[in-house]
Amino acid sequence: MGSVTLKLIFMIKLRLESSWDQMLQKVLEAEPQLTAEEIDFIKGEDEELVRKLSQKLNRSYERTIGWVESLSSLESNLS
Repeated sequence: MGSVTLKLIFMIKLRLESSWDQMLQKVLEAEPQLTAEEIDFIKGEDEELVRKLSQKLNRSYERTIGWVESLSSLESNLS
């Protein structure tokens, strides 16, 4: 009998309290080795953004989500 592999697909929606333009600046300030082109964001493509950042920063997917959301929270609290 063959084994069955299940592929779990889930979608995330980042909870950002800032516009992406503001977030982009915070991300680039926090991680200067990144470029805007590397983390270009298309609305609705949250998973792709988190995947790219996770790879570039060598962080887990979950940790990257928390990091981006915390930057957003900090930005909105400073406004």
